[in-house]
Amino acid sequence: MAKHLAILAAVAFIATGCGGDNNYKSEAQGAPYEIVVVADHDVWDGPAGDTLRAMFYRQFPMINRQETSYDVLRVLPTGFDRLVTRHRNILMTQIDGDLTEATLGVAPDTWARPQTVLKASAPDLASLTRLLADHRDDIMLVLESAEKDRDVADARSHTPAHIADKIRSKFGFEMSTGPGYTVRGESDDFLWLSYEMPTSSQGIVIYTYPFSGVQDFNRDELIARRNEFVRRIPAENPGSYMATNPEQGFVEVVYKTITGRPWAEMLGFWDTAGDFMGGPYRNFSTIDAARQRVIAIDFYVYSPDPRLSQRNYIKQLEHFIYTVNIPTGTAAGMGRNAGGGFSGGRLDQLAVFGETVGA
Repeated sequence: MAKHLAILAAVAFIATGCGGDNNYKSEAQGAPYEIVVVADHDVWDGPAGDTLRAMFYRQFPMINRQETSYDVLRVLPTGFDRLVTRHRNILMTQIDGDLTEATLGVAPDTWARPQTVLKASAPDLASLTRLLADHRDDIMLVLESAEKDRDVADARSHTPAHIADKIRSKFGFEMSTGPGYTVRGESDDFLWLSYEMPTSSQGIVIYTYPFSGVQDFNRDELIARRNEFVRRIPAENPGSYMATNPEQGFVEVVYKTITGRPWAEMLGFWDTAGDFMGGPYRNFSTIDAARQRVIAIDFYVYSPDPRLSQRNYIKQLEHFIYTVNIPTGTAAGMGRNAGGGFSGGRLDQLAVFGETVGA
């Protein structure tokens, strides 16, 4: 990023009003991807408020429903007390003519735990607007990191032992899922888990196949492999099964590094052959060099009820990828002249994806 968020020693701004036992913090309140914005009328009704709305009301991508990136609860400074102070995500704004410059601070677990509190302070409205505009990406990154950390901690603390053991024994790596998941189907190279709720479902599909070269990570091959495995997931009608919508605009592939490991992430929509079910999915694929295979971890959501957030369901699933721990190693015969692989059998540089794989 061109500009970086200044992480201040922001204890001063939270000291007033905390009171009580500083070592005790109640559990944070509020839903995932919900934020309290503390702003008076001059801030909220002017350009600074427009900047905040543009930041938080952006359309959340690749779900089949209109949802914003965040749900915003705006309160006046006079109304920021009691239960409101214990919300999981808070952005406070302040205009103070005695300030000489605009500043942005972050403090964790201020009034509750786990909690992220940001404070944007400026001597006037114009400098506050510039501050928010210049650091919008940083603010979103801080909030997303906090949501991810909460989901990862919860998953690691509440994954049933038999689910963790199943993943470990079948595939040879560690992964946490959180509570509620049951095994719905499996074979030597395939595992289907789902968390079934009255009107919605979250699913996890793990599958592996032999690594044949960098072409394994182009768009068409990722779709073909996904279809090969998810057709094993039946729908309600006899003979129906899950499939991937392959149309342009309905599939996006990005290449990224997560916890030091390169992944191809495919975002898109699944539907059903022979039925009318569908929803969003996120598919993550990487190379297990030690076993000369591709590991794919697929997350999907079925949630037709408009009262429930597809955004929150799919983001929670996405965050499970941060719990994955695949043993590293190299394997013989995986150099560039053996099946189009990578030198030494390793995929250490994310640039390899971008240079050699067409999305």
